[in-house]
Amino acid sequence: MKRILVLSLISLFLHGCTNYENKDKYEVNVGETVEIYYSTNSCCYYCISNEEKLNHLDLLETKTIDTGPEDCAGCNYTYAFVFKAKSLGIDTIELKSLTASMDCDSNNVMPEKYIIKVK
Repeated sequence: MKRILVLSLISLFLHGCTNYENKDKYEVNVGETVEIYYSTNSCCYYCISNEEKLNHLDLLETKTIDTGPEDCAGCNYTYAFVFKAKSLGIDTIELKSLTASMDCDSNNVMPEKYIIKVK
């Protein structure tokens, strides 16, 4: 019984402390998905500034990963853009973090870049 409790606590710890960090480069096979994470609150948003230029990836969805603490106005949420690899090649995803009043094509913001190689 003690062993089951210890294993349950270890499992809870490992799954409860997930860190959503992006890598600079990814390698995936055709048909696989890649999640690019971002965290923001109600003041700001992220956009894919070069989505129309992606040749080997399709954006499947944007999903909520972590809603943050309950009853916390203004706290960050964690989201993921989910891409599916559709053909061989290399694409670079460019994400911009913007305030609510800015457009995705704004040149005042340097994008975060993630290179995806589809093999």
